[in-house]
Amino acid sequence: MTVMTYLYISPRDPLIARDGRPFGSGQSNRMRCLDWFYPSVLAGSLRTMVGKSLGYQFDTNQVALLKNIEVAGPLPCRDNRLYAPAPLDCVIQRDPDRAIALRPAPLKDDEGTDLPEPGLQPCQMPTNVEEGFKPGTGPPFWCMDRIADWLADTDGRSCSVPPRVPLDVGNTDYLDPVRDQRVHVALDAATGAAREHMLFMSEGIVLPDGVGISARVKAPDGNAEALSGLDALHSFGGERRTARFQVTDHSQIWSCPEKVRQALKGGNLVRMILATPAVFAGGWKPGWLDEHLEGSPPGCRLRLRLMGACVDRWRPVSGWSLEPPRGPKAIRRLAPAGSVYFFEVADGEAADSLASLWLESVCDEEQARRDGFGLTLWGVWSPHQEG
Repeated sequence: MTVMTYLYISPRDPLIARDGRPFGSGQSNRMRCLDWFYPSVLAGSLRTMVGKSLGYQFDTNQVALLKNIEVAGPLPCRDNRLYAPAPLDCVIQRDPDRAIALRPAPLKDDEGTDLPEPGLQPCQMPTNVEEGFKPGTGPPFWCMDRIADWLADTDGRSCSVPPRVPLDVGNTDYLDPVRDQRVHVALDAATGAAREHMLFMSEGIVLPDGVGISARVKAPDGNAEALSGLDALHSFGGERRTARFQVTDHSQIWSCPEKVRQALKGGNLVRMILATPAVFAGGWKPGWLDEHLEGSPPGCRLRLRLMGACVDRWRPVSGWSLEPPRGPKAIRRLAPAGSVYFFEVADGEAADSLASLWLESVCDEEQARRDGFGLTLWGVWSPHQEG
């Protein structure tokens, strides 16, 4: 039996989410920070805390039990509102302000692309966009209400335009975490003075007041008792920065919005947004798609055909393994959060069944799904109309 638990994590200090670049003695003296935490940061911190509370010695069998805990997140949360990364199919135009939706479009005569898969259509702006258009900058996180508006709107024309960053303090529909940079010195133990050439810099993520991190945890019976009534301090991220882990009732904010559920009914064209980075066998492309770009996401019988995709450059994830054989982990290439995949329903049950996959993982490997990679948001779309 599996027990579902929702957690709210309140950072005590600016949290560090290091990227994969070298840092340390004889290497770079600047610790660079990611835009947001990878799911593996949350999974590792939570499983370690559970293992300690149960008195585990972290032998092979106990580590295997802990890795069976399914973690979803981390996602920003404020006032019982969940936030997700801005979708990459939304292009913001300034002067005049408007949101422009990217959509797959067939090539015209004498046009060509270097897309990696035959049959894919390039994602383009509408033909009525003015020549010389330049995109604007928007906030990196949208609340689920605005995400639902965007996903339920097939062409994106009726959605409000995200504001410029930095955000006004009173605007809670969008979120833009800031960076905290600190310069450190190494002290000479004998003299108490700074050592020569031993300056280094760290960079952390600072969440605004009232903003925390939400997570969903599915734990087998043997581990679930450690989460019952949890309220504890534990390290989260790099440099052992501290955060408070609390059990809370966030079941409602993790469920599919009714607006999206209704939009999916009878829909033939659906899109998938990555709420967390995904690990796919094909790099940017899900491994459950065959050579014809057709397949069914894990846990769903609906057969989909990929029409196009908006995917940013890959992100690296690595780390240090404490399991035998100990040592550095191989780098994996992630499809970044916010990536959008456009599908056509090829066969199977109704598209509204995708509501059951809301914020569920679509990664190919089971362990990647348990670690929280590849959480998805589902919606509908329509091709651009000429003119």
